[in-house]
Order: sequence, then structure tokens, then C-alpha cells
Amino acid sequence: MDLVKQFREYTRQLECHFDNINNTDCCCCSVNRTQCFLIVEIGRKPGISVKELAELLRIDKSGVSRFVEDLVQKEYVERKASLEDRRYVTLQLLPKGQQRFEKIEQDMYQKFRQVLEQIPENKREQVVESLRLYSEACLAVEEHNSD
Repeated sequence: MDLVKQFREYTRQLECHFDNINNTDCCCCSVNRTQCFLIVEIGRKPGISVKELAELLRIDKSGVSRFVEDLVQKEYVERKASLEDRRYVTLQLLPKGQQRFEKIEQDMYQKFRQVLEQIPENKREQVVESLRLYSEACLAVEEHNSD
């Protein structure tokens, strides 16, 4: 099998593994996977705007707004108008959202620690570096294709 086909096959397998890992954290709290990602990003950057969130997750702003509205209705997130510019709305986690964020972060840390422990110790940094390079390459292709 040529290198590109191998690369694609391993990527496909990783997508399936990530999908399985991510599903276990989102199914139990009445939010979908995208909303889980939103909760995590808002938790990591309190005060983020919908526009910043859309850019970060590479989802259109109207889609993010709809997902955020659902999280507001479920009392996971609140919108706050900026004191400097009332048109600029920031997002904060409410206590229910903060609890979910902390659980997701804790669970994912443990799951990825378990995965990393399956890799020989002398190869772990190499794997992390390779994933960084892979992520940067994917971003470069996405940006090139969006122009």
C-alpha cells in the first residue's frame, strides 16, 4: 500500500477512535457532540464571543449561534453584553455548564493518559510532536482550500 493510502487509513482509524471517545462524554447530558465542544471551548476561554468560537471550531457563525441558543435554554451557558460595546456578546458557563466542562476535561484527561501509556515511554514525545505537525498540516490545507 502506498504512503498516501496508509496515511489515509490511519487517519480514518483515528477518526473512529476519537468519535468513540468523544461520544462517551456527550451522550449522558442531553447535549450533542458539537455542543460538548462548545462547552469545552467556552470553559477554556470564558468570555469568548460567538464569532471567535465559530472561527476556533471552524463552524459557521449562524450554526454556532443555534447551538449556543440551545445551551442557553438548557442553562449551560449565558450570554453577556460587553460593557465596552453592547453589540459584542460574550459567553460564560453557568454552574451546570461549568460542572459539565470539568467532568469532560477530567474524563478526557484520563482517557488520553491511558492511550498515551500504551505507547512506549521513549516514543511518547515523538507521537505528540507528530500529532502537532499533523494538526498544523491539516490547518494549512483547510486554510488553502477556503481561499
